[in-house]
Amino acid sequence: MAGALVSRATLAPVRRLTAAAERIAKTGDPSERVPEGARDELGRLGASFNTMLASLEEALEKQRRFVADASHELRTPLTSLQTNIDVLRDEAELPPDQRRQLLDDLHRESQEMRALIGGLLELARGGAQVEKHEFQLDEVVEDALERARVRFPEVSWQTDGLEPTIVEGYPDRMERAVWNLLENAGKWSGDGGSVEVSLEDGEFEVRDHGPGFAEEDRPLVFDRFYRSAAARAMPGAGLGLAIVREVAEAHGGTVAAENAGDGGAVVRLSLDGAARPGTASIAS
Repeated sequence: MAGALVSRATLAPVRRLTAAAERIAKTGDPSERVPEGARDELGRLGASFNTMLASLEEALEKQRRFVADASHELRTPLTSLQTNIDVLRDEAELPPDQRRQLLDDLHRESQEMRALIGGLLELARGGAQVEKHEFQLDEVVEDALERARVRFPEVSWQTDGLEPTIVEGYPDRMERAVWNLLENAGKWSGDGGSVEVSLEDGEFEVRDHGPGFAEEDRPLVFDRFYRSAAARAMPGAGLGLAIVREVAEAHGGTVAAENAGDGGAVVRLSLDGAARPGTASIAS
């Protein structure tokens, strides 16, 4: 009888953990916590269990916010597409110039929808485990610069030197991040503007001469779906810089935004230990 009582008292924390796990599996609600008890093995087990529940709760909350934000952002272009399609379908005798304008709007909206979906997919796969490869970051930047010169021919693209840099990581995702930074700088530069690009010591820097970041916006520019008041008049869904941050963190790096002393914005993507100077024998 004494042994049974001791055993029951000793195993009580385990039974509480088991009961909590069964309730969470049934309800799908990870907000519950278990008493951690004394500072012994079972107490540490309870603390670890609560830490796991807190991480799970945070992950589910992030997932819920992501789905809600994505649904909100997709609703606007879908509504606009539907409106223009209805007009084209119901108004058979539209003047040619008005019909052409509607078709141009449909093309623009479909392009924005494609970019938005691409951004959502990039963010959704941010935590996916993909095999890393060595690649030349300087070559990725050079290719993106050629694309930027075609996309923004009115902007002067200048390089202060692209140091040969080897990165161990994900070349397709890095290409997307580099392009997002160049595209963002190009959009804010305007006709006759200039953008300086550099790559040195594993740090990729893009500096434009546009209006720069408003002080109230700067801490938020890397958040998903965040768009400043000025940016709402331009195409985009507020995902470009958020993707840059996701890619930087996937490579163990960081990204920072600031205003230049003489005007314009500066964004730096630092890869820390993931990059090293040199040229790989075979670049992926």
